Amino acid sequence: MGTKLWEKFKEIIYKDVSRESESNDLSVLLRCMAIAEILYLILLSGIMAYLNDGFLCLTAVFNVGIMAAVLILTYEDRSIVGMYLYIIVNHVFIAIYCLRTDWKYYYAPMILVCIMLFYFNARVSMKTKVYYSVGEAVFTAAVLGVANMLPMNPSVGEGPGSLIVILNILILTTLSSLEAYAYSLKYTRNEEKIIQYNKKLEDMVSTDALTGLWNRRAMNEHLSLLENGFRKHQKNFAVAILDIDFFKKVNDTYGHGMGDYVLKSLSSILKETMEGLGSVARWGGEEFLLTFEEMKFDEAVRKMDALREHIAAHEFAFKDVNLHLTVTGGIEDYSMTDSIDAVITKADERLYAGKTGGRNRIVSRD
Repeated sequence: MGTKLWEKFKEIIYKDVSRESESNDLSVLLRCMAIAEILYLILLSGIMAYLNDGFLCLTAVFNVGIMAAVLILTYEDRSIVGMYLYIIVNHVFIAIYCLRTDWKYYYAPMILVCIMLFYFNARVSMKTKVYYSVGEAVFTAAVLGVANMLPMNPSVGEGPGSLIVILNILILTTLSSLEAYAYSLKYTRNEEKIIQYNKKLEDMVSTDALTGLWNRRAMNEHLSLLENGFRKHQKNFAVAILDIDFFKKVNDTYGHGMGDYVLKSLSSILKETMEGLGSVARWGGEEFLLTFEEMKFDEAVRKMDALREHIAAHEFAFKDVNLHLTVTGGIEDYSMTDSIDAVITKADERLYAGKTGGRNRIVSRD
C-alpha cells in the first residue's frame, strides 16, 4: 500500500508539462519546494497560535494558500509565474517575520533559497540574474536596517524560539537540498547528452557509412596502437588486404543496389569472423584491411585462407539474384618490416600478385 502511494506521489510530482516553452525541471522543483514549504508553514502557524500571535499565525496560513497556488500553476504550464510568485511571497514573509519577531530566528537565510531558484531558470539571462543577486543584497540589508531601528519586540521565549530556529534550519536545509539535487540532475543529464553526442560524432568520423565497419582513418589509428604494442611489448600482428574479385562486373551487371548489398553482407561476415582475432575496416571501394593480432604468422595465414573459403561458399541473395563471389588477399607479418606503411605496402603487393596469378587466393609469400 505504502509503495503504491509513493509511486502515485512521484507520478504526480513528475508529471510533464505540455507547453514546449515551459521547463519540466523547473516545474518539478517548484512542486517539491511548494509542498515542503506548505508543511513548514503549517507547523509554523501552530507555533504562532501557541504564542497567541494571531497576525503571524494568519500570515503563515495565508502563505499556505499562496504555496498551494504555486503548486497549481506548475500543472497549468505557468511555472515561470509560479516561480516569481514563490519568490515574492517569500520576501514578504521574510520581511514580516524578521521585523515582527527577531533577526536571530533564522528567517533571512531563506533569501539564499530564492537566489538559487532564480538562477535555476534557464530562460532568464545571466545579466538579469546578477542584477537580481545585487537586489537581494540590498533587500537583506534594508530589512536588517529597519529591524535595528524598530523597538525591540518581546521575546517569544526560549523554548518556542529554539523550536523556530530548528524548524527554520530544517526547511532551509530541505529546500537547499532540493535545489542542489535539481542542479545536479540537470548537470548530469546535460553531461550524458554531451557524452552521447560526442560518441555519435566519433562514430560518424570513424565508421564507414555503408558497411558500419571502421573507415581508413579509424584503422590507421588502430594500426599505430598495434605498432606501439609491438615495439614496447613485442605483441606481434599481421596485416591483410582483401579485395572482391570482379566487383565492377557485379555493379555493371546487376546495379549498384546489388553492389551495396554485397559490400554490406561481406562486411557482416568479416566482422563476425574477425571477432576475437583482430579488427577489420573498409579500406576503400571493395577493399578491406584486416589485422590478426597476437598470433603467429602461419596461423594468421590459415585463418585468412579459411575466411576466403567461407566467402566463396556463401550465397549472396538479393531480390531475384543469387551470386557466389570470391576474394583475393595479401598478408604480411609486421615483424618482417620496419613500419606500418611497409607492412601495408607488402600486403598490397601480394594482393596484386594474387590478382594477376588467378584470383581466389591468399598470398603470404613473395
